[in-house]
Amino acid sequence: MLNRFRTGNATGEEIAFLESWFDLHDTEEDLITTENELAYGDMKATLKSRIDAEIVAAAPPTRWKRMPLWRWAAAAAIIAVIGTGAVFFLRQQPTSQRQQARVYATGAPTLRLADGTVIALDTAAGGQIASQQGVIITKEKDGTLLYKTTSTEKSDPDQQNVLSTPAGTKFKIVLPDNSTVWLNAASTLKYPAAFGAANRTVRLTGEAYFDIAADPARPFVVQAGQQSIQVLGTVFNVNAYPEDGLSKTTLLQGAVKVSHNDGSVVIQPGQQAICEGSTGNSIRTITADTEKETAWINNLFSFKNDNLPSVMRDVARWYNVQIRYSGHIPEERFFGEISRSSKLEDVLKILEINGITFDVKDNVITVTNKN
Repeated sequence: MLNRFRTGNATGEEIAFLESWFDLHDTEEDLITTENELAYGDMKATLKSRIDAEIVAAAPPTRWKRMPLWRWAAAAAIIAVIGTGAVFFLRQQPTSQRQQARVYATGAPTLRLADGTVIALDTAAGGQIASQQGVIITKEKDGTLLYKTTSTEKSDPDQQNVLSTPAGTKFKIVLPDNSTVWLNAASTLKYPAAFGAANRTVRLTGEAYFDIAADPARPFVVQAGQQSIQVLGTVFNVNAYPEDGLSKTTLLQGAVKVSHNDGSVVIQPGQQAICEGSTGNSIRTITADTEKETAWINNLFSFKNDNLPSVMRDVARWYNVQIRYSGHIPEERFFGEISRSSKLEDVLKILEINGITFDVKDNVITVTNKN
C-alpha cells in the first residue's frame, strides 16, 4: 500500500485509510520503530505530502469518502512492503476501550513450599500465608509476595520454594534479601526461603525481570537453561523459555557476567547476551532494545521486526493456547505494540492481514496462509 502511495497509484479507499492513520498519529505516540526509523520518517513525510497534494488532487471526488472508523475501534494496522517481505505496523485501541485478556483453561499462580505445601496465590487471603526457616511469607495488599527474615535461624539453601505463573498472569515477589522479581506468564522461579552466607542462587524457567539488592559479599546468581548469570546488584531481564531455543539476558543497570557452557561474557547496560546451543562457546552480544525486552512489565506485547512464529509463541504463552500451521509459514515481519489486556480475538484481528487467517477451536489456533 505504501509503495502505491509513493508511486501515486493508490486507490481512493487506500488514501482515506492512510489519511486516517496519519490523523491518528497527530495526537498519539507513533508506534513505528525500525532500524531504518529516519528513512521511514522521510517516507512518511513524503507520503503525507502526496496525500495532501498530488494524490488528493488526482483522486476522483466520489472515491474520497472516508473509511468507517469502526476499523479503529478495536485496532488498526497499516501494511508496508519493504524489499521482498511484508512488514505490519500495529496500532492498539485506546486504553479506555481495552478489556481483560481472555485466557483458555488457565490456572492460578502458585507457591510450593519446601515441605510440598502448595498455596493458590490468587485466592489466598492477605497477610501472613506461611512461615519457614525464620522467614515470614506475606501476601501484600497489591498481591506482591513478600519474604521477611525474622530471626537468625540458620538457613538451608537446599530447602527450595517454587513460584509458578500460568498463562496470562504476571507476579511480583520480594525475596528475603529484598531483591524484587517480576515473573512473566508460564514461568517458574525456584529459590530458597532464606539465602545462605556464600551466595544467592535462583533458577528460572521462562522470563523474569530482576531488580537485585546490592550485597558484595553474596553474589546473586540466576541459572536459566544452559546459562548462568552472576551479579552483585543490578537490574536486568532474562528470557529463557525452552521452546525458543535460546536464552537472552538484557541489562538495564549495573553489570552482569553471563556464562554458557565453556564461555562467558560481561555485558554493560543496554547490551544483551544471547546464548544458543548446548555445547561450545555460543554467546553473542548485541545492542539491546530494552523497551521491547521489558514491555511485558508494562502489560504490552512489543514486536519489532518479529516473524510470525515468534509473535505466536508470545500469544500462546499469554493466552494458554496451542499454535498449529496449515501450509507454509508466512514470512511477514511485525512491528508495534498491543495491550496484553486485549481479548485473544482482538489480537488475532490485528494480525489477520494479507492472507493470514486464524481459526480458533477450543484452545488451538490454526494459522493458514492463503497467499
